[in-house]
Amino acid sequence: MASVFVISAVISIIYFIIRFVEMRFVEKENKPLKFLVRDSLLVYFSVVCGTFIIDQLKPVIQDVGDKIAPAVFTDNPGF
Repeated sequence: MASVFVISAVISIIYFIIRFVEMRFVEKENKPLKFLVRDSLLVYFSVVCGTFIIDQLKPVIQDVGDKIAPAVFTDNPGF
C-alpha cells in the first residue's frame, strides 16, 4: 500500500511540473502557486482513490474474466 502513495506523489509532482511549465512558457501568465498546489493535491487524491477502487474491484473483474463453458447441448441429437 505504501507504493500507492509513492506512485501518487510522483504522478502529482509530474503534473505540477507540467502545469508550471505550461503556465510560465505557453500561457505567459502568472497564476498563484496556490492553485497549482491545489490541483496537484486533487490529482494525488484522485490517483489514491482510483488505485483503491481498482484494488477493491480486482477480484470481481477476475471472476468475470473466467471462461465458463456454455450450458447448451452441442452434440448430435439422440432422436
